[in-house]
Amino acid sequence: MKSLTDLRKLRHVVGVARAGSFTSAANNLAITQSALTKSVAEIEHLLGVRLFERLPRGVNLTAAGKVFVPRAERILADTAELMADLERIQSLAAGHLRIGVTPAGFVNFLERPLSRFAGQFPGVQISVTEGSDHLVQGLIQGDLDLIVGATAQLEPWTELALQPLTQLRQSFIARKQHPLTEASEITPHRMMAFPVVMPAAGLATDAQLRKVYIDAGMTPKPPRYVCDHFPLVCDIVRLTDAISPVVSLGDPRDVFAGEFLVLEGIIDLGSQELALAHAHARQGSPAMIAFMEICSTAGFVQQ
Repeated sequence: MKSLTDLRKLRHVVGVARAGSFTSAANNLAITQSALTKSVAEIEHLLGVRLFERLPRGVNLTAAGKVFVPRAERILADTAELMADLERIQSLAAGHLRIGVTPAGFVNFLERPLSRFAGQFPGVQISVTEGSDHLVQGLIQGDLDLIVGATAQLEPWTELALQPLTQLRQSFIARKQHPLTEASEITPHRMMAFPVVMPAAGLATDAQLRKVYIDAGMTPKPPRYVCDHFPLVCDIVRLTDAISPVVSLGDPRDVFAGEFLVLEGIIDLGSQELALAHAHARQGSPAMIAFMEICSTAGFVQQ
């Protein structure tokens, strides 16, 4: 049996069943009675069964019609609901925006654009996932719409298209009463004598950190603490003599000096750029496109 895909004809059958006659149904559907009769006859021919008993005045459903019509009504109702849902997604009255952030400490940079997006499109669900390389695989496979992260981490992936957002300033922080404050001059050698807190990925690679030790005339060693959760990084720095690299959108003293000793321009970890990434092979959703536009105009909030 051929498949039944003409929704218009389904509406004709349902219309006749509800009206109880071809004449009334034709008026309700705003078509001619002959066109309606032909449409229903075509469906009956396709199915190989009669759906209606033709009576002198009106019609009655046959046994087959009593099975067919309720199912047809459900199909039409589901189709109408589907089209309404799609329209809501296209108009951003509904939908889902899935964002990955790498490294995790960069999540603070999303405060302004994400708040603006949520305010403009309150019907869209938003989920933010923090992580590292596994996020890229999720983006390529379609589990995420976008990644906000360090350009250096994202650009090796040829499957991704990058939109640069802004340059970041790098510095180190230490606790306010850190022993470094007692030195007449703070040098790289003095700084690297203390334990280091490093994220799992993002601010500096192992090779960069090794170079920092070598440039300071020291034997390279692994970081004492490895942590991607920035509030925990701050707690470690407050409670120990460890130092940690950090990034900011503006002057790090404006961001961190209230709580920490800021050490800028002493050790160079290289430049950092914030970027948006999406998969080349996937078409962007309306929510994704709207968020990218906001990111390009709204700017970012400092940590």
